[in-house]
Amino acid sequence: MEERNNSFKQMEAEWEAKLPTDLELRVTSQTTNFSVFGRVVELFMPNALQTVARLIGGPDDGPDPILPAGRRPAADEWPDWRVPPGSPANGNNKSR
Repeated sequence: MEERNNSFKQMEAEWEAKLPTDLELRVTSQTTNFSVFGRVVELFMPNALQTVARLIGGPDDGPDPILPAGRRPAADEWPDWRVPPGSPANGNNKSR
């Protein structure tokens, strides 16, 4: 097949001639960095997430039987730290 004069190929060649010479090296180094970062994330992220989950929630088989069971206080045992404005407990006992 005979090669014809293609104006788009000519425009592409002119555009590529104007590009900096180190552009290909920069793009290649960025893609290499992204590739390596992707491999690192693929390798270490599942283990890191599993470690965080175990630190927060404990092991898969439940809580350690040696530790005493915790007790959540009833609702009336919780202290009410909210103090209405202007109350004597707030140190604001001046009336305006």
